[in-house]
This record gives sequence, C-alpha cells and structure tokens, in this order.
Amino acid sequence: MDDREWMYTGHRSKVDFTKEWMCKTDEFLESAFGEAGGRPIKALCPCSKCANRKRQNKVNVGKHLVNNGFTPNYTRWVHHGEGHRMREEVVRPRLEGFDADAGVADMLDDFHEAQYVEGRRLEEMDATTKAFYDMMDSAQKPLHDRTTVSQLDAIGHVMGFKSQFSLGREAYDGMLALIGSLLPEGHILPKSMYESQKVLRALKMPYDQIDACPKGCVLFRKDHKDAKYCPKCESSRYLEVDSGDGQKRQLSIPLKVLRYLPFLPRMQRLYMTEESAKQMRWHKEGKRYNPDKMVHPSDGKAWTHFDRIHNDKAKEARNVRVALATDGFNPYGQMSAPYTCWPIFVIPLNLPPGVLLQRQNIFLSLIIPGHPGNNMGVYMEPLIDELILAWEEGVWTYDRATKRNFKMHVWYQYSMHDFLAYGIFSAWCVHGKFPCPVCKAALRFIWLQKGGKYSSFDKHRQFLPMDHPFRQDIKNFTKGVVETNPPPHMMTGAEVHAQIDALVANEGGGFVGYGEQHMWTHKSGLTRLPYFNDLLLPHTIDVMHTEKNVAEALWATLMDIPDKSKDNPKARVDLAALCDRPNQHMRPPRGGKKWIRPKADFILSRDQRRKVLEWIQRLMFPDGYAANLRRGVNLSTLRVLGMKSHDYHIWIERLLPTMVRGFVPEHIWTVLAEL
Repeated sequence: MDDREWMYTGHRSKVDFTKEWMCKTDEFLESAFGEAGGRPIKALCPCSKCANRKRQNKVNVGKHLVNNGFTPNYTRWVHHGEGHRMREEVVRPRLEGFDADAGVADMLDDFHEAQYVEGRRLEEMDATTKAFYDMMDSAQKPLHDRTTVSQLDAIGHVMGFKSQFSLGREAYDGMLALIGSLLPEGHILPKSMYESQKVLRALKMPYDQIDACPKGCVLFRKDHKDAKYCPKCESSRYLEVDSGDGQKRQLSIPLKVLRYLPFLPRMQRLYMTEESAKQMRWHKEGKRYNPDKMVHPSDGKAWTHFDRIHNDKAKEARNVRVALATDGFNPYGQMSAPYTCWPIFVIPLNLPPGVLLQRQNIFLSLIIPGHPGNNMGVYMEPLIDELILAWEEGVWTYDRATKRNFKMHVWYQYSMHDFLAYGIFSAWCVHGKFPCPVCKAALRFIWLQKGGKYSSFDKHRQFLPMDHPFRQDIKNFTKGVVETNPPPHMMTGAEVHAQIDALVANEGGGFVGYGEQHMWTHKSGLTRLPYFNDLLLPHTIDVMHTEKNVAEALWATLMDIPDKSKDNPKARVDLAALCDRPNQHMRPPRGGKKWIRPKADFILSRDQRRKVLEWIQRLMFPDGYAANLRRGVNLSTLRVLGMKSHDYHIWIERLLPTMVRGFVPEHIWTVLAEL
C-alpha cells in the first residue's frame, strides 16, 4: 500500500484539485475497472457521498470522485482489489498469504466478481451457493440513505433481542412495525418474521432430530422410521401415560433425540471465499519451511499411505480429509444434574497448521444424549452414511478460487480423543488385561495383587531393538527376566475388519470370548466405510490429555501428596514381588503399629517441598504464558491448588528440570530432564 495522502490533500473542491490527484485517480479507476475482465462491470463508489455503499459504472464513479472526493480513511482499497490485512493471531506469517479471517466484505467482493468472470454468469453456480451469495449481498444494502447500518446487521440485532428476551412472533412483528415507523421513508427493514427469515434463509444449515431408542438399541430412521417401539428391546419410542382405563397411551414426545447437523454443506462453505478455498489446498501446495519435521497431518505416514492406494481421489487437492473428535461433558455444570452428552466434531484436515484447529473450522455434527457406551456405532449411523455418500458420489461444490464447480469427495482420516473416549469410539475396551487398542490381545498387562489393577510395568522392553542392553537387564526391571520377545504385530485394517466380522454374539449381550480372547465391546460403525481396510492409523490419542495425566502423576509423586502419589504402600508391596530393589521394600514396624515406607530418592523431603513452593511463589511469567501459580500455593498443606492442563504443560516442559535439580540424585534428575 503506497502513501495515499494525495487522495485528500490533492482534492479541495470539485474545481480545485492537483494534477497528481487527477493522474492517480485515473490509475485507481483503471485498476478498479480493468480491461482484463477480472473486475465487475459495476463497482462500489468510494466517493464521500456513496461511501462504498452504492455501485456505479466507471464514468459515474469518476464524476462522483471529482464532485465529492474520496470517502475519509479509505487508504486501503479493500473494495477495489486489495484484500484485508491478515490477522496475525489467526494465521502465522509463515503461511504465505493464506488468510484465515475472510470477512464479510471479502465474501461480498467474491460474490460480485463471480458474477462476471471470463464471460460466464452466476447462474453456473448451484442453487445453494447462489442463494448464499444473494443473502450476503444484503450485508451491503444500507437500511436507509442516512445510515451505514446494513440490512443484515439490523436483522441480526433485532433477532438477537428477540432471542435474549424470548419474544414471540407477534411481539417480534410488532417491534419491527414500531422500529419501521421511526425510520425514514424508503427503509428496507423487514416488516415481519417471515421476511426476516427469508433474508437469513441461506445462512441456515440443515439440522435433523432423530428419535432414538431410550436404551440406544436403534435409531428410528430408514427401516424403523415409522416404528413406535424398539424392534430389539421393545421399549417405547414416545412418552407413555396412563389413559385411565388401564391402558397406556403414547404422546408425541420422543424419549430420546439424537441431534444431527450434516457437515457437507459446511465443507462447501469453505470454498465460497477465495482465501479459504486456497487454504483447503495447502496440504498439497503449501510451502514447508521445515521439510524434515512433521508440521501437518499430510506429512505423516498414514496420510501418504492412503494417498498411494487411492491416488485417483488423492490427486485432487480440493478433496477433503476429516478427523472426528468426541468427549463427554455435563452441560449443566459439575454441581448440577448428573447428566452427560457427547458432541462429535468434524475437523477438515486440509487447512494450514495455523488455522487447522481454530474453532471456526471445527464443525459440530452429532449431539448424543447421555453416555453412548456400547451403542456408539448406533448413534454414528447418520455421520457414517454421510461419509459413505461423500466418498462414493461426492457433492458438486463451487470453488471461488478457480470460479468453477467441482465434485468434492470427503473421507475419514482418523479420530482423536482422550484414552477413555478412544476406547468407546474404537469399540475396544481400554480396561482389563489387554487394554492397548493397537496391539489388541498381543500385549497382556500384569495384575497387581495389592494395587488391585492392571499395570503396563516392564511391557516396553519388547518394543526396543533386539540388541538393546535393557533387554538383558535382570535387576532394574522384572527381577531375573530377560526380554526376548519381538514387538507385537500391528494389525492392518483388513485384519481388524476380519476380526470384527468374526465376532459371535452372546445371548445375554456382548461377544463370545470377551475378556479372554478379545476386548471388543461393540461393532464400530467405521467398519462400514469402503476404505476402512486402508486406514493405517484410524484412531489417535490427543497430546494434551496424555501430557496432563503424566505430569499430574509425576507432580503428586515428587511432592508425596497423599492419595495421589503413585508411590504408596500398596505399590511398595507389589514392587517387592516384581523387582529386585530391597532398599525400597516396606519394613515391619519398630514398636509402633504402622509399617515403614523407606524414602525413595525421587521424593522431595518436607523442607525441599517448602523451598519449591516458596520458589513458585516468586515466579513471574510473561503475560498470557501461564496461569498465576502463586495464587494456588498453600504452604501449610504444601500443595498448589487449581492447576489445570496448561499449568501442568508449563510445569513439565519448563519448570520441572529446575525445580528438582540438586534435590534428587543426578541420574534421577537426568531422566526427569530428558522426559
């Protein structure tokens, strides 16, 4: 952007302007109405009277500028070919011109430019896209001649007021009539709810309410659409009341409702602005500044493996890979009703790293009422059906960047959750003797007699190289045991699919062999995907939960917090049975009633813990870097209260090596620092 003071210093009146102003205004008009056909026939007039609200042809814009001059502060020509500034907090500078914040004005420019491109008319777009652009055009229609408030803004404010105070249709219509009577003649404020919804109709997304069996057996759709009772458990679909004659009567109130928001229309929206349409090709065309590092899912082995198998679809960069994520939460708060619901989100993975997980790019698709448990595959049916449709048939989508329609295919790449949600989503129970959903029954955990749970202790050595010295260590791991087993075989998608198909149902529920030969709890709906066998990594665990769990356990152990430390008397008794560490065994009481637990080298003494907490009280972090840990320090109980996931992240990444240095032996400090 050049220095454009000439726009205002060079024009003093409609008969008094400088030669520089005249020459540069001609250049502006040539840029806005170029002969190359890249701009619309009419453009917004930037004169001080029109203020970029009305569209004029080239001649009229020139006359208006001579008579009225440029509108104030219009030094960046966002309505005439220059895009908005990038928001650094959304898109990192390294993304080379990919802008995540494509605003309404950019979308409107896209709309008007798309009307006349290479001699083709807007009618070539599909009806949904055209309706959306028509609605967005109303965002630049001023409510009346003496305001800058657009029609869309006015409708949005009034609709928000209606929702905030729960006004009915009649009250809303009356309010519009009252406001309209106070506006100048010629205003375009809608006169009723119907007219308001007509303007906003293109913004709406499809939304389905699907009745479900109260026990989660089936969804009342497709073959069961008209059923009033569950075909499996015979539970009533609707609320039943006593009719007075000893019979029960069904009301038209479903007992359980699954909310489903199709994601394909929202994927299409990503291609309706030029900036986001370009971003959707970043996974293939974006520049990697660190080619030796994995900066995007497309750099991973699972992505490239799938692309090699399905090269026909992978070569089209605009086809979309998606990830699914879910977890349960109580929408009423921790202290309210004990209720949980499970939202499932769809995340397009094509986007650049800087905007991939921004909340505007995470689409809510399913809201599962209650805990899905073993019925997750049932609730996933609508989403799986849409994924199959998007893979096999695709959907015609208008690409604003190329100004062409193309058939967009979408497919599932992987899911990401915490470990417990991973188990529900993948249909493999993550409790019991073989809880690893990757190794399946090939990796069997050990049962701690005193701890009363399964443990993965010493199960890592078989994953080390065959010549690793840890494999021959008979003292520091399980006493007297040399590990000679190779790593477990990682099952392919086809092997997993075959194992699921071979499951035999028990009469009382579940599958034959559960808990002894396998841990399959139900059949995941993902196995219906035509390409399931080609997914190298169908499920993942998110880093945040893993890091938080490790850090929380480590903090409680180092600080010897009762009831939370992993180094407790039960662990010491199990250690005596498994390991050759006699100096850590529980010792019988010396005249007292309690057994003695010898102090471990990795546990801080009471004085050391106090010094650590006094040090934390003096810590100061940069603004926004971390929470104020000083407020949670309690020197009387020697604890830090209120630590959240991000606090544990900062602690284990930055504070841990400094905190224990000098308080623990050097070999223990080295291990913690490496962690």
